Amino acid sequence: MNNILPAIIAGLSAGGILLFLSHIAPLFKAGNFVRDLDQPVLFGKTITRREAHFVGIFTYIVLSAVFGGLFGFLVNLGVVPDFSFIPIIIWGAVLTVLYGGIIMPIEGHGFFGLKEDTWFPIDLIITNLLWAILFWWLIGLWYTFAI
Repeated sequence: MNNILPAIIAGLSAGGILLFLSHIAPLFKAGNFVRDLDQPVLFGKTITRREAHFVGIFTYIVLSAVFGGLFGFLVNLGVVPDFSFIPIIIWGAVLTVLYGGIIMPIEGHGFFGLKEDTWFPIDLIITNLLWAILFWWLIGLWYTFAI
């Protein structure tokens, strides 16, 4: 249990940092590349775009914490030896497959976001790679200061 809570916090923090960066990117002329042309629906009820945005933020933050905690759990079980760089990058690739193959189709974005545009899978790969790098850095900071 000693690795799970720090991993949850690191995953949550990495997700929060990426979420923050994605929201300030338009201030630096990055633009909004995701086309959301359909009417948002949640559990069969039509919702506003603002509500859909909030649900998307909440889902991303929760999944970031869950996937961080899962990695900590795998370290506790001994499936993953430690919080080293290569296993975390591999975990980022696993996240890409889970997000693109399961979560995004459930949200209605199609397989790997291809319903949105052709560059979306590249964005998904880059985002999960950055999440993995931030997670590695943050979990290292956690253990550096905890000792």
